[in-house]
Amino acid sequence: MKGLWLYLRGRKDGVTEDTVAVPYGSDGKPIFIVLAVVSAFEAGLFWLLDFGLVVDLLLLVLGVYSALLVFGVYAGTVVRPHVISSSEVRVRYSSFYDVRIPRENIVGLRHSKESHDPAKAKAFRDGTWLSHDNSYETTLVAELREPITVTRPLGKTETVRVVKFTADDPKAAVEAYERLAVS
Repeated sequence: MKGLWLYLRGRKDGVTEDTVAVPYGSDGKPIFIVLAVVSAFEAGLFWLLDFGLVVDLLLLVLGVYSALLVFGVYAGTVVRPHVISSSEVRVRYSSFYDVRIPRENIVGLRHSKESHDPAKAKAFRDGTWLSHDNSYETTLVAELREPITVTRPLGKTETVRVVKFTADDPKAAVEAYERLAVS
């Protein structure tokens, strides 16, 4: 719910004057809106059916909570963008994960649009870590000097050498990375 509060206040988590926010969630926005509207509509439909006052209230509360949960995940993608600074690159997805990669461990950050088969994207094959949203595409590749350990949303850890993630404007992200390397 912190993401919703930040979204309503127009704030970004972890973004300061000396960092660059790299948004990544625009492709998923329509899907999140549809899911939130369907959840709210479903809650209203349950209210029309007569299950008894207690059950009707419970279903209404669950429906509203579902809509807030879906909107909260979307809000998290907006208020928790990837962040590039002079000391690190943070790869994030809503409140599910936040991986900090020290700049001295990054060989290079480059723009490379790749599509990934959903069945294969779940596995950590060839030492890469895929971070993508609804479109199964990555647009940025960070090659690392040394492997890092990342923690997945459900707690499983993996060691990776290449981090692939998506950004709404990957060319601007690469430019910001190069500009902040000089300062």
